[in-house]
Amino acid sequence: MPRETHMNQPKRLLYNAFIASIRLYQSLFLDLRVWGRKHIPPGPKIYVQNHITSTDPYWVLPILPEPVHVIIGPGYQSKVMARVLDYFEQINAMPQHRKTVVDDAVKYLKRGESIFTAPEGDVQETFRLGRFYPGVARIYRKIQVPIIPIALLAPRRAMKEFPRLKMVVEGHVYRCVVVLRGPFCVNIGEPFLPNLRDGDESEDHQRLMDELKERIRLLIEDVRVNNSWL
Repeated sequence: MPRETHMNQPKRLLYNAFIASIRLYQSLFLDLRVWGRKHIPPGPKIYVQNHITSTDPYWVLPILPEPVHVIIGPGYQSKVMARVLDYFEQINAMPQHRKTVVDDAVKYLKRGESIFTAPEGDVQETFRLGRFYPGVARIYRKIQVPIIPIALLAPRRAMKEFPRLKMVVEGHVYRCVVVLRGPFCVNIGEPFLPNLRDGDESEDHQRLMDELKERIRLLIEDVRVNNSWL
């Protein structure tokens, strides 16, 4: 499947080199198991995953058919990394930028590009889902494009925590949990195009996020019951 992109040539070359290096690492050290690639439609879409490690995007992005704009929070804390992320047109979700996240995401979707987000905001224990914040619903209300649910799983024994690399944003501690070797499972669900309801938008956003969360829960359960080694 071609990797569609609106990037200029220098960015495209750097992005492709980055993706190629990740794929090389995956082939050497990661037992990547993927289901559901056939569910990814062409055109702009919102990829939504549960969040199990700090390395999630690195293992998922090479699977996708196009470059995406990732909504990123604590990763923007480093000034050097912020410049790199801005260069590749990622979406800054640090506290001082939260009011612009929805508009930035909608801008890219209207350009025919895709975005990628983890609405829990922080890593959760494997097989568990945290609160899904309503950003995806707010984006979807402005532009109705397919939402692609993605379930990530990895065995607890493959996860390593690095306390020295934790980040603190507005008093909240973000743990650094990674999977660098061993199995990592990605289950991609069918496109989700929920109907929007009139009335209380906050209530409708919560309904949409609850339904999305349930879809990801079912994708997790599907992998868990069919892979006893997890």
